[in-house]
Amino acid sequence: MNQKKRQVFTGLTLVVLGLVLYLLEYVGDVGRSATFFLIGGAFLAAYFYQRQFGFLIPGCLLLGLGGSLFLEMPQKVGLGVGFVAITVVALAYQRRFHWWPLIPGGVLILVGLERLDYVKRLFENWPLILVIVGVLVLLGALGRRETTTG
Repeated sequence: MNQKKRQVFTGLTLVVLGLVLYLLEYVGDVGRSATFFLIGGAFLAAYFYQRQFGFLIPGCLLLGLGGSLFLEMPQKVGLGVGFVAITVVALAYQRRFHWWPLIPGGVLILVGLERLDYVKRLFENWPLILVIVGVLVLLGALGRRETTTG
């Protein structure tokens, strides 16, 4: 993509993101989690678009925090899930294993789940596990390069 198209894409993205974030300030509690989802999603889209690992880290962390706010879970758990997601997305999309996010991710998840009530709430939302697995399958399919024989 040439420089002019990249600037147009970036400008439009910032305008849309700014307008949506402005409107979400009037929505209430859903707006807080949606703000994290939007900004994290923008970083994740930039990662998929440019394949730069530096966009994946804030994208996954912000999406994890947004998920914890939306599901009313401890923010430590959301942040931990975000760290683990860095490893999972990089492995599914680029076939590269990064072990380091698993350490803070695991610690934050264990500390956040120190009460049994939170574990119960997590398992009450088990259909979200299906969503996560589905996303991983999609990422794996999109990251796989087609080979032609003949």
